[in-house]
Amino acid sequence: MIRFVTFDFWDTLVTDSPENLRAQRALRVAAIRRALAEAGSPTGEADVEEIHDRSGVLLEERYWSRHRDPSPEEQLRLVLDTATPGIAARLTPSAFAAALDGYTSPVLAHPPALSPGADRAVLELAARGVRLGIVSNTGRTPGMVLRKVLERHGLLRYFEAISYSDELGVRKPEAEIFRVTLARAGRSVEEALHIGDNPDADVAGARGIGMRAAHYTAGFRVPSAHADLIVPDLRLLAEEVFRVASGGTRG
Repeated sequence: MIRFVTFDFWDTLVTDSPENLRAQRALRVAAIRRALAEAGSPTGEADVEEIHDRSGVLLEERYWSRHRDPSPEEQLRLVLDTATPGIAARLTPSAFAAALDGYTSPVLAHPPALSPGADRAVLELAARGVRLGIVSNTGRTPGMVLRKVLERHGLLRYFEAISYSDELGVRKPEAEIFRVTLARAGRSVEEALHIGDNPDADVAGARGIGMRAAHYTAGFRVPSAHADLIVPDLRLLAEEVFRVASGGTRG
């Protein structure tokens, strides 16, 4: 039996729009610009846009491509120091805290929508006694903020074991982030399934430690040949999970 299902967050539980992403970026750039001015280095908007982009390249090179993640504080220091090495240290603790809030919270001003059927999938699985978790990589927005997004959608209370990469320092597809989540829920790999949109991070990551994996393929994604389950619509998830658990064929 499948007694524990973990969800990816981005592009699985929630989906963001291009308009939202642009608005979030604008707020983040504004926060960086305020922080640099507070540190005694006023910087034009175009230059801050370039700093934002260049810091993303550095984050990818130093952390994300290696399946690692810095804390939100470490990430902000890297972003600010991309402008001028050591400038983050010039900020007072209160100014740094304000900058951190401005940098990490734009999704609360422009929140992503639930993916179609995500609420139904969560409620139906919970009603059937399946325990739920989240295993998700983060980017510019840390897990502490993503929890607030789920809370606003009324779903946070259904997830008992939540692992965001910025909190563990490890990103999918590394086995550790899955193992930690299973340990928190007190479940074994044999009774767990993970669902996500990414064939490498989600499908290969979960199967790499012995979990079953469902590939969420909405949006014309090419189904993974390695997934135990193909889910084009989250409204079908609960039925598909129990069909596979009872020995049905791959969807």
